[in-house]
Amino acid sequence: MTQKMKTLTRELVVQNRSGIHARVSTVIAQRCKEFASEIRLRNGKAVADCRSVLDLLSLGASNGTVLYLEATGVDAEEAVALIAALFEARFNEDEESTRTPFSVGEPSSCKK
Repeated sequence: MTQKMKTLTRELVVQNRSGIHARVSTVIAQRCKEFASEIRLRNGKAVADCRSVLDLLSLGASNGTVLYLEATGVDAEEAVALIAALFEARFNEDEESTRTPFSVGEPSSCKK
């Protein structure tokens, strides 16, 4: 008996300031490799295999872009949940990008 593959679709909004750039693409690709399902992101007519960093970068998804996540396979539900959670957490970027390595007015350790 052949098991019918389940396809799930979910709308996602890019919420992190820098959009889908190299680091974010790498995180998505690495996490998607944990699943047996085929996982894709769509931006209009552009479709990316979520296991490919270059495919993800080619989407040109900046802050505010609406993407459609599609997963087909036995673990599609888990894959969609994980990728959606990454988007909702903004890939933990915005909190990191607001930190500065030093405070303004702090004395410099370099001497002239």
